[in-house]
Formats: sequence, structure tokens, C-alpha cells
Amino acid sequence: MNGEVRGSPDEEQHEELQVVDGHLSAVGRGWTSIPTAIINTFTDSSISITSLDLSYNSISKVDSLDKLLNLKNLVLDSNSLDSEQSFPPLAKLETLCVNNNQISDLDLFLKGVKPLASLSYLSMLKNPACPNYFTGKDQEDYKRYRLFVLHRVPNLKFLDSSPVSAQEKKDAERIGHLMAVARPDPAQYTRDTQKSAIDEIENPLPPSLAPEGKSSASFGVSRYVYYGRQSEGNRFIVNSDL
Repeated sequence: MNGEVRGSPDEEQHEELQVVDGHLSAVGRGWTSIPTAIINTFTDSSISITSLDLSYNSISKVDSLDKLLNLKNLVLDSNSLDSEQSFPPLAKLETLCVNNNQISDLDLFLKGVKPLASLSYLSMLKNPACPNYFTGKDQEDYKRYRLFVLHRVPNLKFLDSSPVSAQEKKDAERIGHLMAVARPDPAQYTRDTQKSAIDEIENPLPPSLAPEGKSSASFGVSRYVYYGRQSEGNRFIVNSDL
């Protein structure tokens, strides 16, 4: 069944949204959040949304989707999603695309995906958490990433741009839990860096140097006087200039 609604999150644009064969596309509308009013308009009617495309917006959090009980496909490519998301338990959701976002903590993000029990297709390309050549990672890093994701979401049949193999499933079950990447505490890093900088200011000399008066260093006066006549840089200077 097809349907339409007019409006926007700020009620300023009044652009027409249409559901065609269960598919609702709201691409590139500048939304910073998923508008509850529009979702409610469809869920309160007899129109069923099975596919929702919200690509090329500025959405940072996944919310307002809990009423889309028939949703099977959700596309959130090129938004502003971070690692901390809480997906509602959409029992029928099979496909989730979150390519080109700001997801950096893989473990945290996968915890938010856990309520999606029927999820079988997940794509996270072009996120900091997904290793690639452009972030200095290699194929081995990507294999580790896949095994960890499959360990956390074992029902996946397709991850990123390739299907999940039977061998990958076996490996993920066996060693997937070991593939997590340790993430240093940013606050600890800041504290250590600041402490190091303070130490360098307060103690600019190496600790091997003794305090004043107790140093083993010595100095003296050389009898040799350098006039510079044999210097390579003085080839073009006449003797009268030296």
C-alpha cells in the first residue's frame, strides 16, 4: 500500500514523503534526528514501512524507530552516528547499513545492535572501527575485525561487501572473542602526556646528571685558536677579510 505525508522535523520544508511498496526514502534532508512526528504519522495509519532510507542526513542517534515493527531494511549511510547507539528490538530487521559514519568503538556499537535478533546483513564500511587501507590497516586487521563482529553477531550472513563463509563462522566461534582491539583510555593518555610535559619543564636535564656541585663534568681552556682560513666556507674570502 502506498501513502504520503507532508512535513519535516521542524515543520519548515513541507516536502512530500511517500511510502511506495513499503519503502520510505528521506535522503539528504538535513535531519539531525529521526522525526518522531513523521514516523508516528505512518505507524498510526494502515501504511506499513518495511524499508527506510535515511542516508545523507546528520543523524547522530537512532531513536523513534520502536514503532516500525515491520521494518526489514534500515539504511543510515553518511550520517553522524557515533559508537553509542541503542537500537530498539525490531524483530523483523534483517539489513542494517551504517556506512560512512563516526563509529570508532566496535565493541560498544555491537552492544547496541544486540537487540536486532534477526539481523543477517550488516555493513560498516568507511567507519573508523572498520579497518581499511586508508587508515593504515591491512588485510589481516580486517580479518580480525570480521571475526570479532561475527562472534558478537553470529547470525550474520553478509558483512560489509562480502558474504560470511562457513570457515569464518567456525573461526569466529573458536577465537572471535580474542579479536577485540584494546582501546587506551583517552583520559589516561591525556594525564600521562601532561605529566610528561610538566616533568620536562621542571627537570629539563637527564636524571643521570648530578645536582649542582656534584657533577663529574669538567671544563678547561684550549690553547688552539681557530682562524678560519682553512674553512670550506671561506674559499671566496680574501686574506685581508679574515
